[in-house]
Amino acid sequence: MKKYELIFILKADQPEEQMAARVERVSTILADHDGKITQENHWGVRRLAYEIEYENKGNYMFLKFKSNGTAINDLDKFLRLDDKVLRHLIVVDEEWEERNRVAMAKRRQGQAETAEAAE
Repeated sequence: MKKYELIFILKADQPEEQMAARVERVSTILADHDGKITQENHWGVRRLAYEIEYENKGNYMFLKFKSNGTAINDLDKFLRLDDKVLRHLIVVDEEWEERNRVAMAKRRQGQAETAEAAE
């Protein structure tokens, strides 16, 4: 199973129950594909950088989840067809922290070898 991140923006005038209903629907879609939500972070209402569908504020939700790739199409379809969702983005979480740590260690080792060779 791969790890994914999902951010979606709901219209700001929607009640919190609407946000909870959409998170529950996402959870149901993931459960149908043997996936599950691992982290849920509600960012609340924020000002948008630019107007989207004449809206200048949006209610943000950030989710991390594990799933096989088949759930992504169903999630995308659900969020695209929902007229209360302004934008959404689903990306693969590539464990960037671990790769960055390994890359930095290799870079430091390469710099040390170059310095030794120059002496």
